[in-house]
Amino acid sequence: MRLRPLEELKAEEVSLEELLNSMRSMLRSNSVASSLAVEGDRVIDGAVDYWALRWLRCRLAPVSEGLREGGPIPLEALGFYDNAMSNEYRAYRDVMELLSNDRPTPMVMLRGNWGPGVRVWAKLEWYNPLSLSIKDRTALGVLMEALSRNPDARKIFEVSSSNTGIALAALSAALGLRARIYVPTTAEGFGPSMLRILGAEVVVRGSSTVEALPSAIAEAKAEGAIMPNQFENIANPLTHVGTTAKEIDLQANFLGLKLRGIFVTLGTRGHSAGIAFYFKNRRPDVKVFGVQPAEGSIIPGIRRQDPSKWWPMAERPDEIIDVTDSEAMDSAIAVARTNGLLFGMSGGAAVAALLKKGKLEEGDYVVVVPDHGIKYLDRYLSRLGD
Repeated sequence: MRLRPLEELKAEEVSLEELLNSMRSMLRSNSVASSLAVEGDRVIDGAVDYWALRWLRCRLAPVSEGLREGGPIPLEALGFYDNAMSNEYRAYRDVMELLSNDRPTPMVMLRGNWGPGVRVWAKLEWYNPLSLSIKDRTALGVLMEALSRNPDARKIFEVSSSNTGIALAALSAALGLRARIYVPTTAEGFGPSMLRILGAEVVVRGSSTVEALPSAIAEAKAEGAIMPNQFENIANPLTHVGTTAKEIDLQANFLGLKLRGIFVTLGTRGHSAGIAFYFKNRRPDVKVFGVQPAEGSIIPGIRRQDPSKWWPMAERPDEIIDVTDSEAMDSAIAVARTNGLLFGMSGGAAVAALLKKGKLEEGDYVVVVPDHGIKYLDRYLSRLGD
C-alpha cells in the first residue's frame, strides 16, 4: 500500500446516498477503512471512498494495485487538514490559488456580556477575497463541479441577489468565462454594481431569486451555458463540509476550546447544512443552531425555511431561532461598538440568535459571520436615526 495524490486518480460516479454514508463513516471513525484498489490511475474498487475523500478535501489516497488491503488509515495521514492551512508567507501565483489556499479565515473571540463562563468566537468570512463573503466558497465549489462535467463550457448563468453572483462573476473573469447573473428587483445596489464592474451581464428579473430561477435554467439550456444553481446543487453544502466546517474544527482544536455550539444563518442552507453534517458526525456533542428571519422581517442573505425542503442530508440544525431585522442590526452595531468589527446583517442575526437562546452552558460558541457590514451602512445609519 502507498499514498498517491487524489488528483492523479479517476473513479466512476457513485450514488449520493453511498457518498454521504461513506463521508459519515470517515468523519465518525477519523479514518478510511482500507486502501483503494487501482490499476494505473483508475480506481477499480473503492470508488465510493475515493469520492468521499475528494469531498472531505483530503490531499492523498491510500492505494494498492489490484485489490484493497490494509487499514484503517487515519484521515490526518491523508492530508485531511492540509486545505485548511495556508503557506507560511501567504504568497500565491494567481487568484484561483489565493481563493483555494488562503485558509483558514480568521476566528476571533468577542468581548460581550454572554453569561458566566461563556466565550463567543466569530468566524470572519468576509476575509474571502472575491465577494468579501462566505459565498466565495460556495461559488468555487459549484463552479468547479460544473466545469468538471462540462470542461468546454464558456458561459455560466446563475441566479443571485448579491454575493454568490459576485463571486461567480469574479471567478469567470479569472477563468475567461462569460457570466450572466439574474438578480431580483429587490437586490440592493452593492450587488448589481459589483457585477457590472466585474464584466458580468446583469439581468433583472422577478421579485425574488426563486421567481427568477425557472427562466434562468431554461435560458441556460437554450444557450448552452452551465447553470450551477446554488439552491439545488449538492456541491454547495458538500463544499462547506470539507472547508468551512473543517476550519472551525481545526481552529477550535488549536485554541483548546470547549466547543458547545455553532450559530449559522439559513439562506440557501449551504454552509449551515455542511457544518451540521460535519459536526453531527465528527463531534456530535457540538450543537448547531440555525438562524432565520422572523415572520415579516427581511434580512439580506437569509430567508425563512420550508421544513420540507432540505438538502438530502439527514443532519439538520438542532434548533432554528427566529430573529427580526431590528435585532440583527442592533446586535451588529453593538458588536461594532464593543469590538470594532462591523458584521453584516446576517452576522448580526447570528449574534442576536445567540443572545435570544438564553442561558448558555459554560464553554465556547462560534457565530459564523457571512459578510462585512460595509455593504449595509445605509440600513445601519437609518437604524441609528442618522
